[in-house]
Order: sequence, then C-alpha cells, then structure tokens
Amino acid sequence: MAEAVEGVQDRDGEAARATSGIALLAPLRVRNYRNLWIGQTISLVGDQFKFVALSWLVLTLTGRSGALGTVLMLQAIPRSILMLFGGVASDRLRPRTVMLFSDLFRAVVVGTIAVLTATGRITLPAVYALALLFGIVQAFFFPAASAITPDLVDARLLRPANALNQMANQIVLTAAPAAAGFLVARVGTAGGFAVDATSFLISALFLLFITAPPRPVRATPQSAWLDLVAGLRLANGDPLLRTMIIMASVFFFGFAGATFVGLPVLAKGPLAAGPQGLGILFSASGLGALAGTLTAGVVAVRRRGVLSAALVVAMGVLMTLVATTQTVWQAAVLLLFSGAMSGWVGVTFVTLIQQRAPHGYVGRVMGMLMFGIYGLYPVSYALAGWISELTGVRLLFVLGGAMIVLSGLAGLSVRELRAVD
Repeated sequence: MAEAVEGVQDRDGEAARATSGIALLAPLRVRNYRNLWIGQTISLVGDQFKFVALSWLVLTLTGRSGALGTVLMLQAIPRSILMLFGGVASDRLRPRTVMLFSDLFRAVVVGTIAVLTATGRITLPAVYALALLFGIVQAFFFPAASAITPDLVDARLLRPANALNQMANQIVLTAAPAAAGFLVARVGTAGGFAVDATSFLISALFLLFITAPPRPVRATPQSAWLDLVAGLRLANGDPLLRTMIIMASVFFFGFAGATFVGLPVLAKGPLAAGPQGLGILFSASGLGALAGTLTAGVVAVRRRGVLSAALVVAMGVLMTLVATTQTVWQAAVLLLFSGAMSGWVGVTFVTLIQQRAPHGYVGRVMGMLMFGIYGLYPVSYALAGWISELTGVRLLFVLGGAMIVLSGLAGLSVRELRAVD
C-alpha cells in the first residue's frame, strides 16, 4: 500500500506541476469537454427556471410553506438513498450514457408538468410525483456528472476543467434566478417548466456530440450490489480516499445547516437586515467561492493536502466568528473569505479524488462523495432548525464551525493526506 500511495502521490504532483502554465480556458479547446461544458451550463440555467416555477406553483396551489418543504423532502430522500447505486450505474454503463438518459427522462417529466400547468390540470400529487422522480434521477445523474470529466481531458487539464465546472455552477446560481423570476412573473409557471424541459433536450444533444471513451471489459461480470461492495472496499482500504470522503461529509454537515438555515434566521433576527441583507450575505459567500474557484483553476501550488486541510480549519474558525457579528457587513466579510477558501478546496478535493480513484471506479467513489454530502443535508437542516429555535441562531454557527474545524483537523492527522504534493 505504501508503494501505491507514493506512486499516486508522484503522479498527482507531476500533474499539478504540469498545469502551472495551463490557462483556465484551455480545457474548452478539447471538443468533448467543450460539448459537455456548454450542455451542462445550459441545463443549469434551466434548473433555476424550474426551481422558481416549482416554488411559485406549490405556494399558489396550497398557500403553505410546509407543502414546499414536503416537495424538497421528497426530492432529497430518494436522492440520498440511491446515490451509491448511481455511482455503480456510472461505472457499469459509462457516465455519458447515464447522463444522456437522465436528461431525456427529465425532459419528458418536466415537459409533462408544463403541459398540465398550462392547461390548468396540474395537481399537488403531480408536483409531488415530479419531486420524487427528480430525486431518483439526480441520484444517478450527479455521480455520473462528477465522474465524466477525467474521461474527456488528460491529467494536466483536469484541475482547470473542474474549476470551469464549478465556476459555471456558481455564475448560474448568481445570475439565473433573477432572470427566471422575471420570466415566470410574465409568462407564468408553465413557461418556466418549458424552459427547463428545453434545456434538458439541449444538454442531451450536446452529450450526443461527445465521443464516449471505450468501456473497460469486465473479466467477471457481477451484480450491481457486488459492484457497490467492491467500491466501498476500495474507498475504505485507501486512506486518502477514505479521509477525503469523511472530511467532506463532516464539513457539509456543519456547513449546510448553518448556511441555509442559519443565515436567513441571523439576517431576520439578530442582524435585523431583512431580505436585502440576506441577499448580501449569500452574494458575499458566492463571490468568494467564485474567486476561490478561479484561483484553483489557474494557480498550481505545492502541498495541496496540507493546504486543503488547513483551509478547512480556517473556514470553520470564520464560520464560528459569524456568531459574533453585529452587522450584516461584518458577517459578509467573513463569508467572503470563507467562500473563497471553500471554492479552492472544492476544486482541489474533486481533482484529487478523480486522480486517485482507479479507472472503472471513479463513478462509485464520486457516488460515495455525493452521498456523504447530499445524504446528510436533510438531517443537517432539521438539526439546524431545532438548535436555532431552542438555543438561538448564534450557537448554531458555533457548532457548525466546530464541526468544520474538526473535519480539517482530522485531515491533518492523516499521513497520506499530508503527503499529497
């Protein structure tokens, strides 16, 4: 195992040094990756139209925020349960195939909702079914989308390619919701669903333009369950993969509740900042993440393992300090810097995991990572709401920050992560 660790460490270090002169946009010169990036960016834009339309439709049908919470729960539960098998499907069928069928299926589902809404025949059970189906498909789509990039670019372009993936997501999340709200307000929720359905078809078209790499020949075909067990054994037996997956899981458990539950409560209560102040807080975090992602894509550094874990500790400290802020601008500065660190660590961790996982196992390993992140979101949200109501929101940031610090310290304690150049 030690020799294998040193071998992968050498390859990772060579890849990092090789990318020191690579421009951020260099991966877009690769036709396969360019088709992926364009298609997925368009699909991300469509997702924002669906989210605005779905939220408005549920509130219009019921007038109850609890119904919207039920929709989000119905989407989260199957996504969490099936995420590991989504990674298995990606390795067995190829990521491109899984993504293609996911896009086509979602286009049909959202298109159906658009027609039902436009004709006035939409019902709440139909919306619940949409959420459930989307959760199932996302469980297969997310691992595949995370595993396909190493198949399309070589090692020296992997880091900037991952940075471009995350940048597209962050830019869309910042800009698209406003445009979606503008359109839905003028043409109705059916129009928002129609835009999303069309984006899935466009994404599927760009996937068809990708030349899929050959699927490795299986010497001994086995069941999906045995494939899953083999992937779990691989990740558990590799100290570096195991450490990064555990770190990400603990990090996002502390981060999700404090951010998505805590920030709205903090803005409305102790900071008395209102909706505008909440927007400032989320924008600061998003701009920081964008800057960190950009930096990760263009600047190669040494000792990536130690630096990543140290930045996670720093993020936890900044999250804890949010609890002490008295104005929205104080909190915004802390979120700006923590967001920048988060963006850098996100690109670095995804790249390291993709490089570390053996060919034919990337989908399963990324599925484990996605499960560790998204699978714990509902629990984090529930605990965050309970803590903020019982003890006040400031303690929520202290506890969330402490968990993030713990994840970083755990990483620093692992020799294999410290050894990554």
